[in-house]
Amino acid sequence: MANLITKHDPYHIHKILGVLVLINYVYRFFLVFRHGTAFPTLAANEGSQWYSVASVLLHGALSWSSLLLPLPSVRNFNSPMIWPEFRLHSIAFASRHVITTVISLCDAWPSNLGRHALARMILVVGTNHVAFLITEKYGDRTKRTTNAMPYPSSVTEEQQFQIKAAYTRAQFSATKACQLPDATMNFGPLLAIQVAPLLMTLVRKGKITSFTYHRVYAASLFAGYIMVFVRMIVDPQLAMISVAVMSLPTSNIRKYTTPLILGVVQVLFSIVLCPLLVNPFMDAFVNKDDQDLISNLALIAAIVTSIRQLEYYSPLFGSDNDDKNRMNATGISFTKGVGNLAEFILPAMVVVYTIICKLTTSTATDKSVTSIMEEAWSLWPFSITTVESL
Repeated sequence: MANLITKHDPYHIHKILGVLVLINYVYRFFLVFRHGTAFPTLAANEGSQWYSVASVLLHGALSWSSLLLPLPSVRNFNSPMIWPEFRLHSIAFASRHVITTVISLCDAWPSNLGRHALARMILVVGTNHVAFLITEKYGDRTKRTTNAMPYPSSVTEEQQFQIKAAYTRAQFSATKACQLPDATMNFGPLLAIQVAPLLMTLVRKGKITSFTYHRVYAASLFAGYIMVFVRMIVDPQLAMISVAVMSLPTSNIRKYTTPLILGVVQVLFSIVLCPLLVNPFMDAFVNKDDQDLISNLALIAAIVTSIRQLEYYSPLFGSDNDDKNRMNATGISFTKGVGNLAEFILPAMVVVYTIICKLTTSTATDKSVTSIMEEAWSLWPFSITTVESL
């Protein structure tokens, strides 16, 4: 098998950066589970803030240092091996998340709404355009990274379609995460973006199989979701904004428009429209019961999403092609229907509670949303008490 240490990186710059970045990922996940954020820095602790910024910049340096290593000019369609187009895409999208995370850490986004939207638009639309130019020069518009990704023979076409759809949704979610006003949310998707080229390199050098590639890549996507949801659970206001931003069906909109227009729509929706819709209701959630309610809804959303992720990627963790390892088509349809319904109901519940709270704050400012809902429920003719008495 090919050796991981070669003469192409004589000073081991890329390898040292890779080790430091892996350590930083472990550390950031530890902080997320301990403090609810990957960057628990205090405003007065400037040294700690700049340490966080420096650690994030290491991720950008790692991606760019990959240019020191030579790659085959032709893509291998039989195994998920790294090739020039994918490497450049990885650099572009990793840089997008590094930049947004650093700006969020430094609280350097423009305070003016128009300039803020323009700055985000330059990052999102600019990155999409760079990716387009990379594909035009090094790739194929038909056989793209996700839709032409090779899979082990034991994964059926139906299962491949399911996994590819999950990969695509994760990519759109990463773009949305860049537009959220929080460094941890900006940082979360970076793990999967940087793990993928490492895994492809290991496949090319014969260290792992294509099955291992897909398994670890799926796990890294799942880990990103976990980081985001933990952050939402401990910050109810951020959870409300995140639900609003994530509700835009970009995977459906892209069928009817260009990447440029889609990027503009995403930014305007996330930076301009969502705050206008959500911010008026923020002050209504002053009671701890209300904040606990939103946190509990975020926890439910995390559980539902985790179940769906396990459903999508379960074919990757089978060892053969027997019927017992395949999903029953009816079962897939049913669970997807339940999952889609849950994903619609959860943000809808948040909206309903906020509207009720807003409408009643003028006369019930000292009441929590929970107590208001309990009073409303007690007046409903078919309440739980009524049903139990029948």
